[in-house]
Amino acid sequence: MYTTGLSQPNLKILYAFQGTGNGHVARARDLVPRFSSYGQVDVLIAGLESELDLGFPIKYKLRGLAMVYDKKGAVSYWNSLWKNNLVRFLRDILNLPVKEYDLVVIDFEAVTSYACLLKGVKSLQLSHQGSFLSKNTPRPIKTVLHWEWVLRYMSPAKYTIGFHFKPYDSFILPPIIRQEIRTLPTADGDHYTVYLPAYHPQVLVNLFSTFKNERFEIFTKNDTVNQSVNSKVLKASVEGFKSSLSNAKGLICGAGFEAPAEARFLGKKVLVCPIKGQYEQICNGIAAQDVGIHYIEEMTLENLEVLQSFFHSKPPKPIRWNDYAQQLVECIVNNAINQKPLDDISSLQVW
Repeated sequence: MYTTGLSQPNLKILYAFQGTGNGHVARARDLVPRFSSYGQVDVLIAGLESELDLGFPIKYKLRGLAMVYDKKGAVSYWNSLWKNNLVRFLRDILNLPVKEYDLVVIDFEAVTSYACLLKGVKSLQLSHQGSFLSKNTPRPIKTVLHWEWVLRYMSPAKYTIGFHFKPYDSFILPPIIRQEIRTLPTADGDHYTVYLPAYHPQVLVNLFSTFKNERFEIFTKNDTVNQSVNSKVLKASVEGFKSSLSNAKGLICGAGFEAPAEARFLGKKVLVCPIKGQYEQICNGIAAQDVGIHYIEEMTLENLEVLQSFFHSKPPKPIRWNDYAQQLVECIVNNAINQKPLDDISSLQVW
């Protein structure tokens, strides 16, 4: 249970999110304390591969469903199938007491989604992945049907609010930029901050050694890596990453959503590289170019020109997305109290 500044109404809220992506964790770090102002918040996390500190206690720690990647950054379908225990997944769905809650908020977490569907509990999908319910959200020319199925049915909910770089549809809101990023002092240093967890850090150290005039700070959960003259390998942490990014020339990261958005908010150059075979990240990479983010298909010397173009590019103007997180939480809580559709955001003017 996480409670702070408890006031009426005194709701019982379940906030469930994926722990396999730092973006889900970052958003939870901002939203969970806000929801706690309206009652008791129980937090559920499925998987725990994120390198970010959570910052609050967890009531439910589940395995959930997740994709597994190899050292070269590609999705490993066999390992994913092997490591996802379907019997445990079904048992968790049956045992999760979602009927105890007045409000269930889900950030792309499968157990809670299916528990709510099975037990007739209305839930709100509040995630970047929710934006893919719109056909207007950018995709490659050739869509991948099984990935489209994953985006739509891995974490289904009665109501959906999505986040993306631009208002591709009426239920899509801007990125939520955490307060710790909004208030972060910035400067133009001499290094690039690198966060590519799908790649083994030694692969990145070897690649970046080619660019002798550039400096890199590579964040990873691996401890034993041979560093080079122009690359420093650091243990991933919230404070370490923020400190590096605040003084960086730019960010090189996976084609997720939250990290590129935060870097663009700060006015940093950004280069995104999708996890190989990860359809959602390919879609994100396409959309990211709409807001001045550079895109590379794979971190190899075969893409030397793309990397050099990025290093030689000028810093872009910051994108100051509105600070509306508190308004959003109040809107959702009011919807729950007044028994309105949980995804009714007609009162919000944020773009």
